[in-house]
Amino acid sequence: MNNKAFKKTFFLFLVTFLFIGCVPKEKLKYVQDETTSQIKSSYNHVRPIKRIQPFDNLYIKVLSIEAETARIFSNETVMNGPGLDINLISYTVNEQGLIDFPFVGEIDVNNLTLKQAKEVIEEELSQYLSNTSITIKFVNSNITVLGEVRLQGEFPYFKEQINIFQAIGYAGGMTDYGDKSKITLIREDGSSIKYHLVDLSDKKVIETEYFYLQPNDIVIVEPIDTKFRNLRTFTYSTLLATATTLVTILYFLK
Repeated sequence: MNNKAFKKTFFLFLVTFLFIGCVPKEKLKYVQDETTSQIKSSYNHVRPIKRIQPFDNLYIKVLSIEAETARIFSNETVMNGPGLDINLISYTVNEQGLIDFPFVGEIDVNNLTLKQAKEVIEEELSQYLSNTSITIKFVNSNITVLGEVRLQGEFPYFKEQINIFQAIGYAGGMTDYGDKSKITLIREDGSSIKYHLVDLSDKKVIETEYFYLQPNDIVIVEPIDTKFRNLRTFTYSTLLATATTLVTILYFLK
């Protein structure tokens, strides 16, 4: 191979490698205009009301003017201890959607909102206490974030709801190889487990039913194709060493 042909081959090799090693800009952006068929200045979404499901954990505090009696119904004997385990002060909804309440027995709260459950429990307790008020909250909710994020794992949250962007924020955000257009959401639906594809590069994601997460959802950030191309080819350090060698050879071929 003559000097001119060698230079041409080297140039083509370098351009090709740099091209396959680059991550397209559109792969790095959230909520892009380019992926949305109809661009709007605002998007509407309905915040779903979370309903109580089997295996949810509920914190329930009983308030009454009969303070001593009310304390019997409150699961708070270890409330002030250090290293408090939230499971010790919460009620777990069993598979049938029931909670086992002290002295009252089983109360059906399946598929109720917190407001509805509050009313049901207050009605049950009215047989034992007058002027009763109930405070009820979800506790011990978790989501799992895996794949191309900076910190994979299971994350607890104490809000009634979080959205998918917040979940990825808990995981430290995506790596440079995360594909924002290919997010796999795994969700339990009764006795079934369903897979859903979510596109975080599309502004309309806010209007979908997958924008807000449910407890025990699993979010998997898929890698872009560039990562696999890079793994199959040279690393940048290898490229630098190869380029240095070729430049040296070209120098001596002059």
